Amino acid sequence: MEANLLLNQVPEQTMQWMNEPGYSERGEKGELLIEAPANADFYQDPAGKHIISSAPFLYRPVSGSFVLTTRLSAVMTHKYDSGCLMLMVDDRNWAKLCYEYNGEYPTIVSVVTKDGSSDDCNSERVDVEKPYLRLTRDGNCISFHYSADGEQWRQIRYFGMNLPTTCLAGVVAQSPQGTGCMVQVEELMLKEQ
Repeated sequence: MEANLLLNQVPEQTMQWMNEPGYSERGEKGELLIEAPANADFYQDPAGKHIISSAPFLYRPVSGSFVLTTRLSAVMTHKYDSGCLMLMVDDRNWAKLCYEYNGEYPTIVSVVTKDGSSDDCNSERVDVEKPYLRLTRDGNCISFHYSADGEQWRQIRYFGMNLPTTCLAGVVAQSPQGTGCMVQVEELMLKEQ
């Protein structure tokens, strides 16, 4: 198993933007600040009412099985403001695990989009300001986990998708109903298997 620290040790040019952010900057400790512009989101409503793929997505191609882990925070002002991990095949097939504001408090939310139709699953309340999120791909199986401390992990979701050998994986900042959201990615680690 090979470990790559994406934010601190891998050259910045190995990661690319899909949908440039309103603002992005690297901090002194290697953390990344990403500002989602107003109404930025990845979601494909099964009823066809809200189809959008505009949120800033910083990604790199990853082949085969892997584990992607982050620790992040977000300035959540508007409903659905969030920072997420995402795995993408194409604009009709992707999955994301989000630290998201539900209008009352931060929660963990997962969205799986297959053939242009998203589902949306709200999981649990988050009582820490900087949670850990983990996305694991093992063949065509994906699992999402959340941790308050980086030690004890809770499974949020386990599902299957038809995946090609190489997918795009990375972080998303979004503000579907707001005027923008600042996400700070403190850690981002990829372990390829």
